[in-house]
Amino acid sequence: LQIICGKSLSVNEMTLSTLKEKGYKAAFIGIGLPEPNKDAIFQGLTQDQGFYTSKDFLPLVAKGSKAGMCACHSPLPSIRGVVIVLGAGDTAFDCATSALRCGARRVFIVFRKGFVNIRAVPEEEERCMQIKLPLVIVYCFSLVFSVKEALSPIKFNRWGLPEVDPETMQTSEAWVFAGGDVVGLANTTVESVNDGKQASWYIHKYVQSQYGASVSAKPELPLFYTPIDLVDISVEMAGLKFINPFGLASATPATSTSMIRRAFEAGWGFALTKTFSLDKDIVTNVSPRIIRGTTSGPMYGPGQSSFLNIELISEKTAAYWCQSVTELKADFPDNIVIASIMCSYNKNDWTELAKKSEDSGADALELNLSCPHGMGERGMGLACGQVRTLTAATKYVSLPLFLHATCYCHVEY
Repeated sequence: LQIICGKSLSVNEMTLSTLKEKGYKAAFIGIGLPEPNKDAIFQGLTQDQGFYTSKDFLPLVAKGSKAGMCACHSPLPSIRGVVIVLGAGDTAFDCATSALRCGARRVFIVFRKGFVNIRAVPEEEERCMQIKLPLVIVYCFSLVFSVKEALSPIKFNRWGLPEVDPETMQTSEAWVFAGGDVVGLANTTVESVNDGKQASWYIHKYVQSQYGASVSAKPELPLFYTPIDLVDISVEMAGLKFINPFGLASATPATSTSMIRRAFEAGWGFALTKTFSLDKDIVTNVSPRIIRGTTSGPMYGPGQSSFLNIELISEKTAAYWCQSVTELKADFPDNIVIASIMCSYNKNDWTELAKKSEDSGADALELNLSCPHGMGERGMGLACGQVRTLTAATKYVSLPLFLHATCYCHVEY
C-alpha cells in the first residue's frame, strides 16, 4: 500500500491520463466536496461585506448560541436585510434558519436540480416551510474547471458532475469509477461511504476481467464474503427454522415495517412485531418514556421501586401490522416473523386478534401478558398476566406460541 499526500487533482499535478500512463488499472474518484464551492464572482468578498461560507457562518452561530453556557461571551453574527443561501442540503437549511435568528429580514434558499432533489431531511425542509422561507431554483456546476480538466476524458452530466452507472459506479471510461459528493447521487455520508464499498466490488470484477479471470456474480471479497459464511448457524425451535439466532425483540427497533425490513436486509434472522392490539385498545405513546415510580397490587404487578419504562404498545393498527407481516413474508420467505399481540382479559378479543395474525402469514405468535409498560390500568399486559388462569383462545390457531408472561401465569390451550 502506498499513500501519496500533498498532490492535487489538476492538470499541473495529477490527472486521469497521467495515472493511466503510469500503469494503474483502475481508479476511484471520491474527492468529495469538503469545502464550499466559491464561484469566481465571490472571490475577494469578506464577512464584512456580508459574504459567509457555511464553514464560516455555522461555527460562529454555534459559538454565539453557547455564550450563556460558557465563558466565551461570543455574540451571534449580526445579519441584516435580505439573505440568499445557496444549496438545498441540511447545511443550507441550517444556514437559512440561523440567518433569521441572527436578524435577517428575509431569507431566500437558492438551489439546483429541482424540488424533488432537495437533500435536506424532511424535518429541516418542514421547519423552513413553517417559517415560509422562499425556495428558488438555479442551475450551477459543482466542480471547478481545473478539476474537470484533470478528469478528462470522462463524460459529465448537465450538472457538471461525472456520469456514473448507479449500480457499478463506473464512469464513461471503463477503468474509472466514482462515488460520493463528486457524483451527486449520495444524500448522506453513510451513502457516500457505501458508494466506495459498492464500487470496490465492480473494480475487482473489472480488473479480473482484464486478465480473463471469471468472477462470481455474487460479491465474495473480504468483508463481503469469507469462509465464516459457510458455517450453518441456523436454529430450529418450536418447529420453526431460524436462519440465524439474531433477531429483533418486540421493542423500539421493531416500531415499523421499514425498520424490520432494514434488519432483514442487514442479515438479521427473525423479528417480532411491536406488540399490537385491536383498534378499540389503540394507544398513544407519551414522552418522556422513562419515569421514576412504584407499582403494587394485583392490577399493577409486584412492588417495583425504580425507574419504569412507560413506552406503550404500538400506536399502529392491527390492519397495519397484519399487512406488514404479509409483505415481509412475501419479500423474506426464509426469515421468521412473529406477531406480538396483546388484549385485555377477554377470550373473544384474543381469538379475533390471534386469527387475524395467523391469516396474515405470521410464523408464530407472542402473547404479551407481562410488559410493565403502563397498560396495567387498562387490564392489559402485566395485569392480564397475573390472572391465575387465562383462556387465550389459542386452540383456535395452529401457530407456535411464545408467552411473554409473569412466571405464575397459566394459559389454557
